[in-house]
Amino acid sequence: MSIDLVDSIHLRLREELERLGYKLAAAARAAGETSSQRLKDVVTGRQKCPADLLARLAVTRIDLAYVLTGERGGSARDLELPADEQLLLDSYRGLSAARRKQLLASLLAGDVAKKSTKAGGVVVSGSGNRAAGRDYHE
Repeated sequence: MSIDLVDSIHLRLREELERLGYKLAAAARAAGETSSQRLKDVVTGRQKCPADLLARLAVTRIDLAYVLTGERGGSARDLELPADEQLLLDSYRGLSAARRKQLLASLLAGDVAKKSTKAGGVVVSGSGNRAAGRDYHE
C-alpha cells in the first residue's frame, strides 16, 4: 500500500459519509463516539484514522474496502439484488435526508397501502394490513 493511498484515507472516509448522507455528528453517534470531534479531526486530515473508529463506523454501511484501498468492494448483498430492487435502493440513497425520512415514515405508517384503486393501486384491508382470505383481487 503506497503512502499516498494511506494519506488519503480521510478523504475517502469523508466521501463515503457524504455518499450515505451522514453529517459528522450523526456518524459519530452511530459509531458510539461521545463527541464528533475525533471524527471531524480524522476527516479533515488533522488526525490519522484509527482502526477502532473505522470498525465502529461499519454500522453506517460505509464501504470499508473503498476507504482503505480506494477500490470499491461492493458487498455480496448489494451484488445479489435484482435490478428493480437495486434501482429502488439507488433512488432512495439519492434522496435528501428529509425526503428519506418522509418516505420511511409514510411506508412505516402504511400510507402506501391505503391508496385508492382509482389510481391503479391496491387496497389492503384488515388488522395490521393483513387481508382476510386467500384470494387476491385488483
